[in-house]
Amino acid sequence: MMDELVYNLLLKSPNGLTLLGTLRYRYTDLEALRVGELSALMEQAQQVDTFELSLFKLAGTLSVPLLTGFTPVPVEGLSFVALLGPTLTNLLSSTDPRRRLDMQFNFIGSNIIAGGLLWRPGELRQQVFSILGTRAALGM
Repeated sequence: MMDELVYNLLLKSPNGLTLLGTLRYRYTDLEALRVGELSALMEQAQQVDTFELSLFKLAGTLSVPLLTGFTPVPVEGLSFVALLGPTLTNLLSSTDPRRRLDMQFNFIGSNIIAGGLLWRPGELRQQVFSILGTRAALGM
C-alpha cells in the first residue's frame, strides 16, 4: 500500500460559487483489480497493439464542508495509467449513498491536479464544479 496523497482543493461552479476542500486518497490492494468485472476491461486494454494500460484501485475521502458537510465523504475509484507514460486520469465516486458525487481529475504538474466534480444531493438536483488542487506539503 502506498502512502496517502493529500491535495488542497479549490472548487468553482459555473455560476461563480467558490469552495475550498481537501482530497485524500491512496492506492489500495492492486491485486483486487484482477478479479471480477475489471479483469475483462484489463484484458481488452492489453490487446491493443500500440497502447498498454494499467488500472489501479483508489480509496480515500473528500471534504468540502460547505458542500458535503463536516464529515468527509468516503470515495473509491480507479487510476488509469499508461505503461510507459503518466497517469491518464483518475475517477472517484462516493461510497455514501446519502452524499453522492463523482469526480475526475488529471495531473497537470508534479504537484497540481485539475478536473471536475458532480455533486448530486438529490434525485433531481446536481451541481457541477471545476477543481484545481495543489498537493499539500509533506509533514502537514
